[in-house]
Amino acid sequence: MRHDNAFLPIPQIYEVLRTRNIPANTIKLYRENGSVTTYLIEDKYILKVSNSALDEQTKQNRVKSLRLAPKIHSFGSFSISGQEYHYVMLDYVQGNELWSVAQSLTNKEQYDIGKDIAQFLNELHLISDDCYDIGHYIPTIPRYKKSWKDGHLEYVKLIKSGLSEIDFETHSKEIFSEAFDYIYANISALEYQTGAKLLHNDFHPKNIIVHEGRLAGVIDWECSQFGEADFDLAHLFHWCIYPPVQENNLDVLLNSVVENLRLFSIVPDIEQRFSIYQLEHELNQLIWNGKKQEAERILRITGWLNGKINDLLKL
Repeated sequence: MRHDNAFLPIPQIYEVLRTRNIPANTIKLYRENGSVTTYLIEDKYILKVSNSALDEQTKQNRVKSLRLAPKIHSFGSFSISGQEYHYVMLDYVQGNELWSVAQSLTNKEQYDIGKDIAQFLNELHLISDDCYDIGHYIPTIPRYKKSWKDGHLEYVKLIKSGLSEIDFETHSKEIFSEAFDYIYANISALEYQTGAKLLHNDFHPKNIIVHEGRLAGVIDWECSQFGEADFDLAHLFHWCIYPPVQENNLDVLLNSVVENLRLFSIVPDIEQRFSIYQLEHELNQLIWNGKKQEAERILRITGWLNGKINDLLKL
């Protein structure tokens, strides 16, 4: 048995479910991702098993009122051969990842899905808190009680410090300097705030499930945290401007999101805000991934500095 991740043979999964009075006739290995292994139960439920504690039940419970967010049915822990495992079982959302069907969607389907996404995000962002979590994917500065702008100034300071510890090329350092200059020159754009709203925080086309030309659900809430609502669009914009598959053009869908999402008619200086979020993301990715992504990230930083957000929003 492998203990470096949470893989368990299917017969052991049957036994675990049986001891918890969870009926299951069909179990399939669905996905292995580091410390978490996912199984598909009866084509109706997702079972996530990890050898470290899962806080997913807390995060899923925050969105239990939303129709298109999966609901939790069971969670807990168990021990096999002295190894402790943690699990959570939640709804399996029927459909396909938006990214996998992007090329086959008609313009009308893209528009309708974009409208559904905007409605979903409008509802999600009604859930609020009294503190911000500052950071991409995971909170670099959790439970921050000061302003959104001040939180990002501290975030940028930490990013700047992290980059200084890596020996990047001289040209790259010059681009970093331009990026920081842009952020500081435009940081007043983050002064507008409506308070901490619940964010999916990894909202991109692989976590958006569609079925028969409409939004069917939004999955993978592990990164959810609280921030200003517009921050939730950062990853969707990134995937649409720098798609891993060039043929996956989602321009109509994105235009529909922009047209129907309430924040675009309310938030001022939105081009500068999104540009700051994207620059922070690229710079932070360089800290996480180092020189192996240097060329790719420098290209993208240059794109954001040259107005990619402006082009996208057609301002």
